[in-house]
Amino acid sequence: MKSQSKLLFAILYAFMSFIANARMIKETPVGEIPFAIAGDSRIYITAFVNGSDSLRFLVDTGASSIVLNTNSPKLKGLIHNGESANNIGTSGENTVTYSNDNSVRVGSIQYDKAGCAHIPYPPEYWDGVFGLNGLAAFNIEINYDDFKIYCYPKEALMVDDSYVSKPFTYKYDVPFIQLPIKLNGTLYNLLLEVDTGSDRIIDLNTPFVDKNNLLEIQKPFAISRITSSDGNDGELKNVFFDEVVVGPYIMPKVAGAFSTLSTGMQSKEDIDGMIGNNFLKRFNMVIDFTSKMLYLQPNNFYYAPFYDFLIK
Repeated sequence: MKSQSKLLFAILYAFMSFIANARMIKETPVGEIPFAIAGDSRIYITAFVNGSDSLRFLVDTGASSIVLNTNSPKLKGLIHNGESANNIGTSGENTVTYSNDNSVRVGSIQYDKAGCAHIPYPPEYWDGVFGLNGLAAFNIEINYDDFKIYCYPKEALMVDDSYVSKPFTYKYDVPFIQLPIKLNGTLYNLLLEVDTGSDRIIDLNTPFVDKNNLLEIQKPFAISRITSSDGNDGELKNVFFDEVVVGPYIMPKVAGAFSTLSTGMQSKEDIDGMIGNNFLKRFNMVIDFTSKMLYLQPNNFYYAPFYDFLIK
């Protein structure tokens, strides 16, 4: 009897693992990009630019363009001349240089004549950022169980109706979805940026926080300082949200934050905030850029702690 139980458990475990690691889209991808999740909860890939050696790139749905780090030693002499362009970061705005004649290879995908912004990040951060102009050349599946980005043709995808579906819209050239969040007993349907390039969980913008007097609701359990691509920084007050609702999945006591920034994306009144990859990594995600639909499926990171210090 015990051996039968063990066999049944082994079969069930194998079946569950198979389901967890299955691709969300059954069509054959036209390319794959392997990635790793670092300790900051963000996605990193290997890239080759303009004949370079291997480079470390951050995958960022909150960046409208591929970015080359002008402080990267590995890119010295390989960044082409460009023209001035405006850059809106989390905490401010600035002017950057933009070139349009770059060769970029990631995984099995090759881009010719790729547009790239030139931004001087600290050299220890990353060599570049893989933004939306690279990602949106395809419909994509970011699969955190397989640690791969699957690329599909720009045609409407056949997606299982068991997945949570969210239409998205573009604002400030990046995607936003509506997400219900309960704060101090009140449920808000918030317009939030989908930002895999952020190591944050969910941050709510200063105008929304001020309008609803949220800083008076609860005492923060920690204070965070952030720095964005514009070179500015700012302060966030980390608090607990009552609930975050993702379709049928109700996530209690989510560690979010209230912004106090007065410049940049988190100071905008026409959006409510952003979702970082410390939250997004809990769901395998299909982004159908053709139909402007985002699909979510809980994965092996679903129950991962938001911050280790909260459970010690």
